[in-house]
Formats: sequence, C-alpha cells, structure tokens
Amino acid sequence: MKKIILAGNATTAMILQHYVNEDARYRIVSAVADDDFLASGENLGVPCVGMSSISTRFPPNQHSVIMAAGYGDLNRTRESLFCRLKEMGYRIETYVHSDACVYTGHPLGEGCVILPGVVVEPGVKVGANTMVWSNVTLAHDSQVAENCWIAAGAVISGQAEVHRNTFIGVNATVVNKVSIGEFNVVGGGALMTKCTKPNTVHLARSAEVVRYSAEEYSKHFGV
Repeated sequence: MKKIILAGNATTAMILQHYVNEDARYRIVSAVADDDFLASGENLGVPCVGMSSISTRFPPNQHSVIMAAGYGDLNRTRESLFCRLKEMGYRIETYVHSDACVYTGHPLGEGCVILPGVVVEPGVKVGANTMVWSNVTLAHDSQVAENCWIAAGAVISGQAEVHRNTFIGVNATVVNKVSIGEFNVVGGGALMTKCTKPNTVHLARSAEVVRYSAEEYSKHFGV
C-alpha cells in the first residue's frame, strides 16, 4: 500500500480524498500546500503541511503524491506545485479510479488524475498533471496536453487536440479534429467547432428567459 500525500488542501483535495480512501492501493497520510494557504484549506482529517517542511516530515523516498490542486490561474498554480514536488524527489502518482475505463495503448501522463465514469478510448494521449473529471469522454486518437483541466461531462471528440494549461468546462464538446489552443478557457456547455488561438475565452450563451410562461410553453409545445 502506497503512502500518499495529497497536493492541495481545498475542495478538489476533499473530493479526491473520498475516492482515494476507498482504494486499497493507497493510504493518505498528509496533504501539502504552500505555507501561505495552510490556514484557508479544508479540514481533511490528516496533517496538512507546508511546502517548506513537507520533505522533512514525509520524506520523498517513502511517500508518493497525488495531485489534488485546483485549476487556479489557468492551472499555473497546479503546474508550479507539480514541478516543485518533483524537484524535491517525490514520485507523482498517475491516479486512475477503478470506475474509469481506459483503453488507450499510450501511457497516461505522469501525475494525471482520471476520475469515475471517464472513458479514454483507443489512441488517446493524456499529458502530465492533467485532471480529467467524472463522466468525461476522450474519444479515439484525441490528445489532451499537460496541465489541463477537463471538467465533468465534457467530450473531446475523435482526433481533437487540447493544448497545455487549458480549462474545458462542464458538458463542453470539442468536435472532431478541432484544436483548442494553449491557455484557453472553454465555458460550460460550449460547442467548439473551430480551432482556437492561444489565450482565448469561449463561452456558451447563457440560458435566456423566453416570452412564454412555463404553463403556456407546456400547453403549446407539449413539455
């Protein structure tokens, strides 16, 4: 059983803690965060240690790390934590939940996290330190680069590409062979049918109030 340090101490860490605690492969012994953020984290029920002292209290040769940081600053915060922990000598675990279905023959990127209900089809490539949230589909021969966040229910279609440090929102869809540039934000529910430039934002239109009342709409349209 591997002794695990969760890299993060906020909401993502709390959710990952629940999954990892039910996984017989691992035992969580600590969380780690930058010293300035220790007081603002969740109560995870294990020691939460600052980066300045983590290697002393939980030596790298005896512990592995699961990345449990959020997507702040276009995943730069997560990327920084990942790189610094590697430099300290920690092994960054590639975590695949037992309820995920992974069929690709390509090795998953170091430190990526694959949550329940994810389907990774043949030919898919997933980069290091990328979070793939629950019920995502990564379709055949698609590519998701390093330090990305693919939120719940998103679909990355066949041969599509998502470049580094990009956020894909809940239930967004990237159409076949479309390339999403690095440092993009794709909002929830967005339908991406064209390639994008780096450092751009793409939001779906919010649901708009129509002129019918719900009762009128139901009567006329049979809902």
